[in-house]
Amino acid sequence: MFFKILIILLIPLGLSAQIFYPQESNINLLGSFGTTEFGGGGGISFVDFNQDGLDDLTFGTENNKDIMFYENKGDHFELVDPPFVEVLEESKQLVWVDFDKDNDKDFFVSTYNGQFYLFENDGNMSFTDVTVSKGLENGEADTYSANFADIDMDGWLDLYIGRYGEEIFGDTNSMFHYSPHLHKYINVTNQTGTGNGFRETLATSFFDFDLDGDLDLYVSNDRLMFENSLYMNMGNLSFVDVSVPSLSNASIDAMNAGVADFDDDGYLDIYITHTSEAIMYKNNGNNTFTDVASSSGTILNQYAWCGNYLDFDHDEDEDMYVCTTNTNQPNVLFVNQNNGTFIDPLTASGGIAGLDTLDSFTNAIGDFNNDGKQDIAVSRDLDESFSLFSNNEETENNFIKLRLKGTFSNKEAYGALVEIWNNGYKRIYQKHSTVGFQSQNSDDMIMGLGASSNIDSIVVKWPYPNSINTYYGNQLLINGTNEFVENSSVVNFFSSPICLENHDVSVNPIPSHIYGASNFLESNSTVLSGTNILFQSENEITLGLEFEVEIGAEFEAEINLCGN
Repeated sequence: MFFKILIILLIPLGLSAQIFYPQESNINLLGSFGTTEFGGGGGISFVDFNQDGLDDLTFGTENNKDIMFYENKGDHFELVDPPFVEVLEESKQLVWVDFDKDNDKDFFVSTYNGQFYLFENDGNMSFTDVTVSKGLENGEADTYSANFADIDMDGWLDLYIGRYGEEIFGDTNSMFHYSPHLHKYINVTNQTGTGNGFRETLATSFFDFDLDGDLDLYVSNDRLMFENSLYMNMGNLSFVDVSVPSLSNASIDAMNAGVADFDDDGYLDIYITHTSEAIMYKNNGNNTFTDVASSSGTILNQYAWCGNYLDFDHDEDEDMYVCTTNTNQPNVLFVNQNNGTFIDPLTASGGIAGLDTLDSFTNAIGDFNNDGKQDIAVSRDLDESFSLFSNNEETENNFIKLRLKGTFSNKEAYGALVEIWNNGYKRIYQKHSTVGFQSQNSDDMIMGLGASSNIDSIVVKWPYPNSINTYYGNQLLINGTNEFVENSSVVNFFSSPICLENHDVSVNPIPSHIYGASNFLESNSTVLSGTNILFQSENEITLGLEFEVEIGAEFEAEINLCGN
């Protein structure tokens, strides 16, 4: 009989100084953007596209090369061949999204040297190009950024397109509103006032900067002559450009629009990368922003691209990982000190894992092994291989993972504002369809809780009028996944990791420099859940770094039945 097991090796590892480990070769994640480049690399999605509970990976690629879809099998990834869709232009923003609310993931892709595409999923991972039939005006549009959000809170996702490149002079960004009555998108760019002029847009983010319950829009524009834009949502499909009065109208080579409350003051801030000094816009809570990049230690005087927030050490504050394209300069992991400042402890030693010096454009955050720790996928320059860094931070801090399911709202609850309350103190998070630069992070939200083993409550303000749910501490599973369904007070929860459906025995987590390689173990007798059993190795298990379990070696295994 077969069970899922967790191997507990009885040998000291001595790797406490290391945090992340490269896993791409261990899990069959082999690929690259390509050898030719129009600019800015390819996008990444870390979303579970087949909805089996495991975060998958999708990578944008060069001209005349298929998009690469990697399905997470639990202990390795498999390249989908042939790919789900055929797009041979250079692929930029990749978005898995249930635009039609039929409980499956549809797929959107923008391209640099061609059109953008919307593909509808029939429910069985078979896709049809519905770009034209759904009313999406197109053409040779050079689209770097695409973002889905419900701008009027009617329960349906709208679409904002950010244009870039020489071909778009005379064109603007586009806002498309979804009409559930017509089952198609309507161009409302002029009505919403979000055309953004003839500027070159690289990144966009929807977030509620003024906390009035609807989604505002920040647009990062490349080139010094094109100011960044902040559009305040006024309701009724109307926005007002408040870039100047909000003091957020930076004129830089802006390449990122990362959003989080980095200083835990209850307001969402913006991180913008640049070819030299980055900008950290602190939200002052009075509809203005102040650049605190210098005082916060995030000024990053490098040629930088995607900056994504994550709480890698579960200490209740948002850290940040930033891609750079500076020869022999590593990507940067900014560690939040929970006092308004960050430190960069790994640059001198080559970045995370000691080998993160290759030029990189895009990263995305997910949890590919379902251990509650946020992992990082990276798209490198040209034909350098993709990277996947597993988070092995050794911490006793706790976390909570949230899976939000909309009913009145859009199915993924993009735009939901989450408040975590503990001891009278509130921290806020917002869920995005895309954020940063060409990045789509996992749909599951992971929040660090520090030393707290319980919390008072979680309030979810769904992106739909007057739709709020409160979930109390005694309903929640700490260090596990909690599924919230809009308009329901019931919490479905399960421990991490989620087991494979066949319930086979396999080592978990997947191969890393801490745990053993994936294997199947068979017991000839009944094994009870919660008991310990002594296994003896019949095969050599290689652990990496010249560390292995030899044939005949003994080790302990904790037996647990699968949570699904």
